[in-house]
Formats: sequence, C-alpha cells, structure tokens
Amino acid sequence: MISRPQRFWNAYARYIQKPVLAHARPQWLARKATSLNAMSTYRQPRGLTLARQTLTCDGRAVDSTACTVQGQQSNGTLLYIHGGAFVIGNLRGYKHLIARMGRQAGLRGVYIDYRLAPEHPYPAALDDAETAYRALLDDPDAGPIAIAGDSAGGNIALALVLRLKRKGLKLPFALALMSPLTDLRLRNPSLTANLESDHLVPMSWGMRGVSDYLAGQDPATPEISPILGDFTGCPPVFMNVDKTEVLYDDSRLMAERLQDDGVDVTLKVEFNLPHVWHLNCGRSPEANASVRDITTFLKGHMP
Repeated sequence: MISRPQRFWNAYARYIQKPVLAHARPQWLARKATSLNAMSTYRQPRGLTLARQTLTCDGRAVDSTACTVQGQQSNGTLLYIHGGAFVIGNLRGYKHLIARMGRQAGLRGVYIDYRLAPEHPYPAALDDAETAYRALLDDPDAGPIAIAGDSAGGNIALALVLRLKRKGLKLPFALALMSPLTDLRLRNPSLTANLESDHLVPMSWGMRGVSDYLAGQDPATPEISPILGDFTGCPPVFMNVDKTEVLYDDSRLMAERLQDDGVDVTLKVEFNLPHVWHLNCGRSPEANASVRDITTFLKGHMP
C-alpha cells in the first residue's frame, strides 16, 4: 500500500514533471525547469552545510561540493554522481539527498558538477568522475570511498568502476545505484512495456539525452553500456528500482550480469513508485525507507 504523501508525489511526477520533461526543448530549458522544481519541492535537512572544492588530478579539475549536516561523523567519503539523462541535473536537486545519505551512512557526501551533454558528450562526464575519484584517492582525509549514483549517474558510476579496474586503480568499497541506465543500446523490453506505467520518464526525452551523450559513439562500448563490461573482482553493489519504470530491465539484467561475474549484488525492487523516488526523502515514507536501505548497505560494507 502506497502512503498518502507518496500518492501525491506520484501524481506530481506524472502530471507535472513528466510533461515538462517531454516538451522542454532545448536542453537548457529543461535544466531551468528542473532547477525551479528542486527549489520548490525538496526538503533540506536541518543543519545542512555546503563546502565547495575543486578536485584536481593529472592536470584536470572538476568542481565539487561536500554536502553534510552539522555535527555528523564522517568515516569516509560518498562520491555521488547525479542523474538526468546526461543533460540535466545540479546541486540544487541533490544536496538534500546526498546530505541525508551521508549522515545516515557516516560518510561525507560529495557532489560533483560533471560536464553535461550536448555541449560535452561522452567521455566528458566519465572523465570528470574519474578525476574526482582519483583526487579523493590522493586525499588522506577522504578515507574509504563509496560511489552512489542515480539513473544516468548510475551508468557513469558503473563505467567508472570498469575504467578504474582496467587501469589497476583502487576500487571503491561499495556502489549504491538507484534506477541505473545500464544499456544505451536501448533494446530492453521494459522501455516499451512500461511506457504508460512509468510515472516520471518520457522516453522521447530520455532518447534525446542518450543521443546527445553518444554524439555518434558506439553504444556497445562497455564504458557507455556497462552491462557489456566485465565486473569480475568488483566491489559489492546495491541497486534499487521500481517494477513500473522504463528502466526496470536495465537494473534487473545488470544484476544478473554482476552475479554472473561473481559480484556480491543486492537488487531491491519496489512497485508503483516514480523513477528515483529517493529524491523525495523527508517528504515520503517510501523514499525515507529506501534511503535507509542504501545507507544500511553502505555501513555494512564499510572497511
């Protein structure tokens, strides 16, 4: 049974957010719309503090913001890679979620402002994520590092692990992914089967975002479609997805792939919740419970 607050947010996603995403063109207009939505919708935790920092490695730099709650203990770092079909997303929309996840997991939550398509197609976002992660690896105060990401950010998080593994770099101790986009070939059955049941994501907008990100690159490249990669020896992964989402099969099949590669993977499937419902934490019991699931997983795998 869905709670009354969540029923409201389901309707808000379906009748306000989804039409806006479907019709907002060009992408800069969608970015402005999502910023306005974030300012009016999400509940900020008390004592939220933001500390901006430029993370640098090998001559590259990416802007970041530590999102913490006053007085919290931090025994490591949670690197958060936001979603938005590779074309939208900003600190306004994620600082509340990152701070809550970090506080509950005992980690310092770090948001990264990676470059967006279409101005910066693949591999710009992945390069920025690598720069941020390697800068944190070099920081003695960062402690153990976990990575979290939602939607397109989940894609980048998985691709980053593949790249780190290929380069022989130290891997994060865990990954937490919310409705990740794992196959940019766009052939999974739920993309069409769940067109009507998905509360939030219009496929017309999602396909534009993927096209902007690819910019002609082969979607069968593992760093673009991580489901085609080899994750043998990679850290534990938690994935959360709703069965009514267009991206349901991206999580389901990715979990099967990880299991085949011997990865410790947990897939938790919900029903009748919008894409990345976790963003409604503080306003929805379902979102609060799912954030707790993630942070319990992270604490359970802390070195």
